[in-house]
Amino acid sequence: MWHRPWRPPPQLDEGEVKREAEKELSREKELSRQLMREEEKMVFSSTIHVLGLGATGKYIAHALASLPNGPPVTLLMHRPLLMQQWHDEGAAIRVLVNGEHHVQKCFNVESSAKFETQDPQQQFPRFGPNLEHSAEPPDTVIGNLVVTTEPSVTLAALASIKHRLRKTSTICLVQDGLGIIERINSTIFPDPHDRPTYVLGRITHDLKSTDRHFTIVENRVGGFYCSKLPQVVETKEEYYAPVINRTDFSWSLHARHLVGSLLRTPGLNVTSLGHKSFFARQLSKLAVGAIIGPLSVAYDCSNDQLLYNYSASQNIRYLVAEISRILLSLPELASFHKIERRFGVNKLDSLVLRCIRKTGKNTSTMLQDVRAGRKTDVDFYNGYLIQRATELGIPCPRNHMLLHLVKGRQARRSREANSYIPFENES
Repeated sequence: MWHRPWRPPPQLDEGEVKREAEKELSREKELSRQLMREEEKMVFSSTIHVLGLGATGKYIAHALASLPNGPPVTLLMHRPLLMQQWHDEGAAIRVLVNGEHHVQKCFNVESSAKFETQDPQQQFPRFGPNLEHSAEPPDTVIGNLVVTTEPSVTLAALASIKHRLRKTSTICLVQDGLGIIERINSTIFPDPHDRPTYVLGRITHDLKSTDRHFTIVENRVGGFYCSKLPQVVETKEEYYAPVINRTDFSWSLHARHLVGSLLRTPGLNVTSLGHKSFFARQLSKLAVGAIIGPLSVAYDCSNDQLLYNYSASQNIRYLVAEISRILLSLPELASFHKIERRFGVNKLDSLVLRCIRKTGKNTSTMLQDVRAGRKTDVDFYNGYLIQRATELGIPCPRNHMLLHLVKGRQARRSREANSYIPFENES
């Protein structure tokens, strides 16, 4: 009987191993996409939840509710007082434009955190049974979430509803500054395979709050810029296989629904950008905020006073040069055409001066927060620049100084506001 002679298995070089691993990953990725699509179809929700009820959150919720045949809009409230104010003011959001009130009442209300009301049976029958609420927050899945909270409180706000978010969910973060996504991933969603889809947004409408919490004024019409971030997954099949980073640019059902709803809202003037274009725009805003905000805290003055103080104007120049060097070195911007025109010293200097002249006697948000003893967003301005400069090996002593100056003044004011009494052996 004839037997086939034994031959050793073919030896694959490193390139072939990598190609085989990529093919296997591609097959698994396609299967994962199919499973995700099926899962999304089962859990898809058209409701858009809004977390953060400052002027921006209320404006976006009002605009979405004004859409004909638009998606249901749910407001997430974290304090009993806020819910009480909502009902006391007629369970509606009012936007004042050119002296004319635009009222929207088509909202659902949910608590985003567990809280006890003064009366467990408290209800608000004047505004309909759908507005009753209990101390227990719901456990239903949130498919579409718009977050407008300040970056300094975003982690805590998301942690309270983490159990309601899935990998099929889409979170739209409408904030200034950068670096919040990295913190959300490390704190809230450490497993890359469980992370939702992120959309970054920035709004330029000039909005102002009023004495009535759910009434705002639109002083000037602006725009809304948004961009869906690609998802990056790191895979290593076996110990001998290479690590493969895959960038997924596909759109989930919830991402298409949320961004599509925003684009259909005429009052928002939404423009959808590629993630690199959005990143560049956000960096320009960040550079200006990283100079005006901290310096207004350092000199405890309105924005326009920075132009009339020789020491402050000199510090602006030094900071512009330091920040420009960091931005021009970022690898994400290497492919941009004529990057020097956008982030060079002369361009950044003109942006800062233009913003100071435009805002005039206004007090920066960072200074308002410090005076009130609240946490500031300096970590997402100067802190982000310091992080990127460290990665690139670029010294940035002035940003370090301003970061700790702002934090120190905020901590001092917070202690004063809380009648802080130090103890001798306190660590």
